[in-house]
Formats: sequence, C-alpha cells, structure tokens
Amino acid sequence: MNLSNIPAAQRILVIDDNRAIHEDFRKILSVEAVDSAALDQRETVLFGEPAPQSKRQVFQIDSAYHGQEGLRLLEQSLESNQPYALAFVDVRMGPHWDGIQTTAKLWEAYPDLQVVICTAYSDYSWEETVAKLGYSDRLVILKKPFDNVEVQQLANALTQKWRLLQHAKVRMEDLERSVSARTEQLQTANAQLEAEIAERKEIEAALQSAYDKLRQSQQGMMQQERLAAVGQLSAGIAHDFNNILCIIQGYVSLLLDAENRGQDKVDALKQVATAAQRAAHLTRQLLAFSRKQVMQPQMLEFNEVIGNVSRMLQRLVGEDIIVQFHFSPKPVYIHADLGMMEQIIVNLAVNARDAMIRGGQLILNASAVDIDEAHLQNNPEARPGPFVCLSVTDTGSGISAENLSRIFEPFFTTKPVGKGTGLGLSTVYGIVKQHQGWIEVASEFGRGTTFHVFLPRGSKPSSVQGDTTFQSRSHCGQEKVLLVEDEAALRGLARQVLTKQGYQIFEAASGAEALEVWEQHAGAFDLLLTDMVMPGGMTGRDLAEKLLADKPALKVVFTSGYSTDMMGNNFVLEEEVNFLPKPYPPKALIQIVRACLDGDRPNADLAHA
Repeated sequence: MNLSNIPAAQRILVIDDNRAIHEDFRKILSVEAVDSAALDQRETVLFGEPAPQSKRQVFQIDSAYHGQEGLRLLEQSLESNQPYALAFVDVRMGPHWDGIQTTAKLWEAYPDLQVVICTAYSDYSWEETVAKLGYSDRLVILKKPFDNVEVQQLANALTQKWRLLQHAKVRMEDLERSVSARTEQLQTANAQLEAEIAERKEIEAALQSAYDKLRQSQQGMMQQERLAAVGQLSAGIAHDFNNILCIIQGYVSLLLDAENRGQDKVDALKQVATAAQRAAHLTRQLLAFSRKQVMQPQMLEFNEVIGNVSRMLQRLVGEDIIVQFHFSPKPVYIHADLGMMEQIIVNLAVNARDAMIRGGQLILNASAVDIDEAHLQNNPEARPGPFVCLSVTDTGSGISAENLSRIFEPFFTTKPVGKGTGLGLSTVYGIVKQHQGWIEVASEFGRGTTFHVFLPRGSKPSSVQGDTTFQSRSHCGQEKVLLVEDEAALRGLARQVLTKQGYQIFEAASGAEALEVWEQHAGAFDLLLTDMVMPGGMTGRDLAEKLLADKPALKVVFTSGYSTDMMGNNFVLEEEVNFLPKPYPPKALIQIVRACLDGDRPNADLAHA
C-alpha cells in the first residue's frame, strides 16, 4: 500500500447479530451529507453568519451480523485494496463465532485491524481474553450500554491510529526500498572494489614474482660474473706459475741428466722436482676452475665411467660410509674428457666424505633427463634439451645458507687449516662449465647435500677412434725450428734442450718478431714451436695462420698453460701430436717435436679432423 491508497473516509466494520446496534453505530458515526448541509443553512439564518466548518470525522460504516460474514467482508476489502481501519465486534452472536473467535479470525486475515469488543456481560475476564488473543495494542473492550461520545472518541482515536500505522508502514516500506537500493549500490560498489583489490593483488603478486625472478637472475649473474672474474685471475696466476714451473722442472731435469753429480745433489734435485709437480697439480686445478684446462674429449658411456671408479671410491671414503650406485637403465653417452669426468666424481665423493665425520651414506645416481623451459626458471645457467645428470647425495652435515653461494669459489673452505685446499668444488665447477654443463645444489643444514651435475647428452659412437699419437725412432734431428716464446727464461730452456738434440733453433719473443725472422730466412723452417698467448696483439694461432698461408707444409706445435679452447675452430689440437701443455719436462718437448716432424698428417688434415 502507498499513501494514495489510504482512504480519506475511514472504513469501519460493525459485527453484531442485533440490527438495532447497527443503527445506533450509524447514528453516532455516520451523518448524511444532506442533513449536514440543511443544518448549516439553518444555523446561518438563525445566527446571521455562516456556520463554522464541521471538523467531525466522516466514517464509512459496513455491517455484518455474524463472524463469518464479517470475515468475508474484511477479505473483500483487502482484495479491493480498501481495508477496514476499525471493527466493532459483539461478544455474543448466537450460534456462530463469538466475539473472541471472530477477532482471532479477523487478525489472521488482517493483523493491522483495530478491534473494539462490545459486551454487556462478563463473558470473558480480561485475563481470559488475553489468554485467547494475546496482549495487543489493537484491542479495546467497550462495555454496554456505551456512551455516544465514548464511541465517537474510540472511532476517532483508533482510526487515526490505524491511519498513522499505515503511514508508518508506507514510510517503512519506502525506507526499506531505499535502504535495499542503497545496499545494492554499496554491494555493487563493494564487489567492484573487491574485484579491483583482487586485480591489484594479482598485479602485485605478478610484480613480486617478476621481481623475485629478476633478483634471482641478477644474483645468478652476479655469482657467475664473480666466479668468472675469480677464474680470470686464477687463470692468469696459473699461466704465470706454469711458465715458472716449466723453467724449474726443465732445469732440474737437465741437472739430473748431467754427469758427475753427488747423491746429495740428486736427492735435493728430486725434492725440488717433487715440489714442482705438486705446484703443477695446484695450477691444473686453478685452470680447471677457470675452464682453461686442456681437454681430450671423446664419446664416453657414463655408466662405465662411474663403474670404473666405483672400487676406488669405496677405499677412498672409508669403511664407515656406505656407497650406493644407481646406474641408468639404458646406456647414456657424453662427449667429455675421461680424466676430468673421473675427477668430478672423485672430488664430489671426497667432499661428501669430509661432510660425514661419523660415517653415513653416499649415493651416486646416473640418469638421462630432458630439461624443459619450466626448469630454467629455477636456474639461470640451465638450458633446454637432452642431458645426462650425475647426482651425488650424502647424509652429512649439510651446507649453511650463507656458505651455499660461495662453495665454488677457489680456496673457499669451511674445513680446518691443513684439511683442504678449497679447490675441490671449484675444480668440479670449472670442468662442468668447460663441458657446457651446470651444477645445481640442494642442501639442508644438518641433514645432507645433493649435487646435480648436468652434462650434454651425446649419441652412441659409430666407430672407435684410432690412435693419433706418433712413435719416433729417434729424438734427434737437424731441422730448422722457429721458437716463439715471450718468457725469456723458458725460451732459453727450450733452445738449450732442442739444440742439444741437434736442431737449428731460431728465436722470437713475439709474433711480430717471429714474422721478421721468417722473412729474414725466407721461410726456410721445418717446424714452428709457438706459445699461444703472447704480447703485441698477435697470438700463436694468428702467427700459425700467417705462416701456413705462406708455407702449407710447415709443421706446427703449440704450447700453453691454457686450454685448447683458445685456438677456436681453425686447429684441432692433440697432445703428443701438435700440442704441449705447460709445465712440460724436457723429454716431452723433445718427443713432441720429433713426433710432429715425423708425422704424416699435414696441418690441413688436423684443421679438419
């Protein structure tokens, strides 16, 4: 109901089985419009002025003579949206419902109806009435005979009360609709806000994820750059040491070969030679870390590599450590240096042994894996493709988080003084990187560590490669050798060793100087013996290319403390054929010079081998 549907003339329903009562209510509550106008006219004539406007409330009276009829009229009024405001109900109404029953039925149909129960007898006490109808502010008891003014006042008050109630309900409905509409607006706004918050959280999560990945990538790059810088420094130190050690070993060897030497001198020289060998081993480890160690790659079946070192590993780690090997069910091949692969396994096993002071378990596992793009998110060094994975797991003390990022740095160790050089893991790192692989480490402090070494997977070799070494009947010769070495002492040692064997030696300290010597002798040389790295901007490779262009039959032997990777793709270098790694003993120099001169493989063949 809205305000426009509330009738101006309030409707009253009288329910009584006495027709005279109905007439009484009409006389009291209903005044005909004609009579009212006639009275007003007479009053004007009598008093000489217009009658004042009547303020008497006008009611529309309907009659029902028993409860059932009254209920029917009420239901009809509700259907027409013109409900009754007030009902006068007699208590006694013959064989039909009494007033209490009728009131209960009326309220079931229309709870807002105001009811006046009229009674001349004490049919029901107030307590009994309340017990049947309950407490209600819509109920008034009127005793018969009733006073006209009292009836008029009740009608005015109760209909006005009903009207105010309808106004309040309409206002409440309007308010509820307004609140509902506003609530819906707020819910919509809240839903939009929640959606915006959720979207913002997603964006923030995406940004945080991107930031974490960027930070992880930056940390990985910084770690690689730091290791690369340390590697460059280590390689430079190792290169210089190799030159020095080559000189020491060479002259010690010459002194040991000399005649008329006492036993004391021989013993002293052997001690020097042993110390030089130990120093050379350290420089090889530094070169391995810096990825400048000489490689002799071949196709290897990885299960066999692990199997070959299995017996040695058990003796190496001790009886208090249980060693288990889990091989790949199918053969897996890698193109790698056999000695370096064995060194990786041994170094990781030794590192695991040192972490298990009271014994434990060491597990080596070989498997073929395919790396996908998802794997790259966790390791910036990884790349997709087929790989062989070597996993080495121990049950030792684990590695703390602050040390985990430094374990591959040269000379970094947590072991007591004298218990380790700090080069074991750095050597592994360098070898793996030199083989185009990477390492992943998972460690829990106090529970153990697992190293995962990933190496590119190869295919089964089609045939066994032949031996490329050459055997020479004699180490002496008379050929002309162009010796190019920037280290004067080492160059002097090589000249002395080769001259003693009968060779004609012509020296140069750089590539540019070697070209001048070449021009002076019109290229009349049988062999070029050159260092790889030299000052002046021209490397041994550059020099060899220039001289071979002038004389393709020229034999070439390279020497270096670095790896063969520095030569690029123009030359295939093989130890004992055309490459001599530093430091080298004089006998090795003599053998490779003679072998290269006597070999029937020209440099062009080596370049395309």
